[in-house]
Amino acid sequence: MLLRLPTPRGPLPSWLRKAVLTSAGGWCTYCGSMGIRAEVIDHVVPLEQGVADDISNLVPACRTCNASKRDRTPEQWKRSLERRHYDPSNLWDEPPNPDIMDYTAEGLTHLVRTALSEVMAAARPFQERATAKLKVHVAWIDATLRSLTPSQRKEVLGALRALVDQYDS
Repeated sequence: MLLRLPTPRGPLPSWLRKAVLTSAGGWCTYCGSMGIRAEVIDHVVPLEQGVADDISNLVPACRTCNASKRDRTPEQWKRSLERRHYDPSNLWDEPPNPDIMDYTAEGLTHLVRTALSEVMAAARPFQERATAKLKVHVAWIDATLRSLTPSQRKEVLGALRALVDQYDS
């Protein structure tokens, strides 16, 4: 089972950016990039909709699709493109993002799920290394705690609990 690591708001860790941008062959999840590599990371369900900034919600995207999608889910984005394209007062010679309009709702969902599974698979080696490092640190903390007096141990454990509580809130 892959760990789901929430990321703080701000820059994503470099390993996470690399894992996301190399998944899906390095192309945009939505349009295949039309010859341009994916340059940005898109939140499938936008953060504005109350979803956590989480690895299980990230896919590679080109700048065009990311800017066009904005704060919508892929399904909402596709519906907005269809409305704009089929509105007689706003006909386009060529619709933007023509590939996305060719997908059925099921096809778009399948495309996004495939990209998400590739992101999780690309992140696995990074998370396995992080887990191994964490185990070494936990073993070191365990050995250190065993060498402390009971009062020192109580003080250290209290500080660790306060630190964990700080991150849980």
